[in-house]
Amino acid sequence: MNTVIIRWFSLLKGVFINPALVEPFGLTLIEAAAYGLPIVATRNGGPVDIVKALNNGLLVDPHDQQAISDALLKLVANKHLWAECRKNGLKNIHRFSWPEHCRNYLSHVEHCRNRHPTSSLDIMKVPEELTSDSLRDVDDISLRFSTEGDFTFNGELDAGTRQKKLVDAISQMNSMKGRPAAIYSPGRRQMLFVVAVDSYDDNGNIKPNLNEIIKNMIKAADLTSGKGKIGFVLASGSSLQEVVEITQKNLINLEDFDAIVCNSGSEIYYPWRDMMVDADYETHVEYKWPGESIRSVILRLVCTEPATEDDITEYASSCSTRCYAISVKQGVKTRRVDDLRQRLRMRGLRCNIVYTHAATRLNVIPLCASRIQALRYLSIRWGIDMSKTVFFLGEKGDTDYEDLLGGLHKTIILQGVVGSDSEKLLRSEENFKREDAVPQESPNISYVKENGGSQEILSTLEAYGIK
Repeated sequence: MNTVIIRWFSLLKGVFINPALVEPFGLTLIEAAAYGLPIVATRNGGPVDIVKALNNGLLVDPHDQQAISDALLKLVANKHLWAECRKNGLKNIHRFSWPEHCRNYLSHVEHCRNRHPTSSLDIMKVPEELTSDSLRDVDDISLRFSTEGDFTFNGELDAGTRQKKLVDAISQMNSMKGRPAAIYSPGRRQMLFVVAVDSYDDNGNIKPNLNEIIKNMIKAADLTSGKGKIGFVLASGSSLQEVVEITQKNLINLEDFDAIVCNSGSEIYYPWRDMMVDADYETHVEYKWPGESIRSVILRLVCTEPATEDDITEYASSCSTRCYAISVKQGVKTRRVDDLRQRLRMRGLRCNIVYTHAATRLNVIPLCASRIQALRYLSIRWGIDMSKTVFFLGEKGDTDYEDLLGGLHKTIILQGVVGSDSEKLLRSEENFKREDAVPQESPNISYVKENGGSQEILSTLEAYGIK
């Protein structure tokens, strides 16, 4: 379901209705509740449990037209009821999140284990110290085998010995692949600070104020009680080579960062592992990626009118296996993102399209890749909830800027740091506006005035409860 439409109807104080005759679950009801939209649903199947858990709407008989009409009018006409349903939905939606589902599942497993104490499975908390490098990815598993003893009473190998053999097999398999078994982890990080400021001048070059932005953010983080527990991520539309060059030029230490998200979210690199790329993330985002097939097609479709060879060229230094970068000459009229996506879909090509560097560059990346998806991936991979993540943005940016605004994370908008942006190429003028899709009075969005230093950033963090 289109989440933009849901946010729009929530802004208009509308109601979501699902009058299906038979509804096994009702995922659309969950999506509507997540954006604060009250619901009217069929008194059949999954919606009954959903409304009972969320208390954010009314149930009706799908065969009774008058009952459906009355329920809709009741929610629309009664502002207090509408607001109460919205509040309850947003408050209780976590009950249908994956972490909550996993906790419930593990609690049932724990209950079964207590009923059968002779079971060879034991549920333990993950230890803080990793047992070995080969277990860095295995350590997140909540179900762990007991490591006591060598043999059971019938002479068979016990769970601990089987676990050791399993770990040895995994280590041997990884060594055969020719790459380390361990994936870099930021240790005991409890929060993430993300710099995603798209600071470019009119020519698409990165502005030198990026250095000051990063220093102020790190200084503010050091002034909190969470010093050493806060990880830093840099998310950019530039390639890794460009990021390294600009940081060296501005004397920015990349080793201060736990991860670098490049090419609009199509690649993740780890500075503490000699800039090794996250191969698992690359595999994750390659779904339906057309690869080389996109090159010739996108060059023909980008411009709204015939262009010369110099107007649209391949930006070879930024191209990679998961990103096809195009350089756009200033003044050349190009199609907007929504128009390009539609034309590519008509040709069976599904991609994510991002204008960056003040609309002088176009990054064509896999459908499942984006800066927000890369950051969610890191959140899950490192076990840091998105609500404990703070994004530092400008007032405008690349065409994926809106995606970075909404969500559970906290956002600090630094005013006056961005020169030129690319958002004019996001969608046509007759389409919806940003305020229709992004809540303007969200408690998770704060502003720091122009030239605001580390102290003002610290005050904003304290307002979020980060002290």
